[in-house]
Amino acid sequence: MKIRNLRLETGYLVEPISLQRGIATYQIQIATVGEEASRVQIALDPNRCTVDSFGEAKACTKVAPVHLEADVELLAECDGKQLLALKFQGGNGPAIRLALLPLCGKGHEAIVARLLIFGENGELKAIVPMQGTSAGCVVA
Repeated sequence: MKIRNLRLETGYLVEPISLQRGIATYQIQIATVGEEASRVQIALDPNRCTVDSFGEAKACTKVAPVHLEADVELLAECDGKQLLALKFQGGNGPAIRLALLPLCGKGHEAIVARLLIFGENGELKAIVPMQGTSAGCVVA
């Protein structure tokens, strides 16, 4: 599976999510590694922020984000939607699926996505909305 120039991010998460070694994550970014690859880098931002009246993050702590890399595997495809598994080396890392809902078509490059986070027993712990762009649609 190859994806091109995919860049997704969450907004600031008021309630943090724990994805890696108990790190409280307040923002998540996912981007492809290289021009056209089946690998992504995930940035987990542990910085707590204040927010303004529009919900925009303002003053934040200054802790370096945690970066993880994962291979991408297509699990299912239906009606233009794709469900991807993010596979971490050695099976280490959080159990994550990425549901892509591309707005593909003439002049559209926006992508709406959902990050599905699973617990140790396979239970769904969280659904996190993401948005971003790609160089065209995701290609299987």
